[in-house]
Amino acid sequence: MPKIAIISDSHGSIENAYLFRKKTGQVDALYHLGDHADDALPLSQIFNCGFVSVRGNCDPFSDAPLTRTVDWEGHRILLLHGHTVSGRVNLFYFAEQNGADIVLFGHSHVPSVETTGGVTMINPGSLSRPRTLKGPSMALLTLSRGAADVELLYL
Repeated sequence: MPKIAIISDSHGSIENAYLFRKKTGQVDALYHLGDHADDALPLSQIFNCGFVSVRGNCDPFSDAPLTRTVDWEGHRILLLHGHTVSGRVNLFYFAEQNGADIVLFGHSHVPSVETTGGVTMINPGSLSRPRTLKGPSMALLTLSRGAADVELLYL
């Protein structure tokens, strides 16, 4: 069962990743959802895994695409920052249009997990600039055929 570290909105500050790495243990991949998409490489070195990234509204010079889909363990995962598709309803329809059963997004800096109509929508919050009293956050996604377990982690 692969474990995926999901991080968004690092904004050039990756120090908290060392603390999160102690919480997650070994992961199989890191997905970075933009706003300093170039942080994905050093973050993947902290987590000792490969990475996939998309760019956000604070990534004007990044080579990362705006959206990406990844197929893993029978799931189609859609990655985007969230600034180009706003609102849960629009995210749901965008996921459906892309055949995704999991959509990962950031932008708001507020962590959330919601399942609607068979689509699980995950916002890991912000690694460095949280907009919640719980502090910096990320998500850990564990996949198996027919199941996806999500855990929001806080410092």
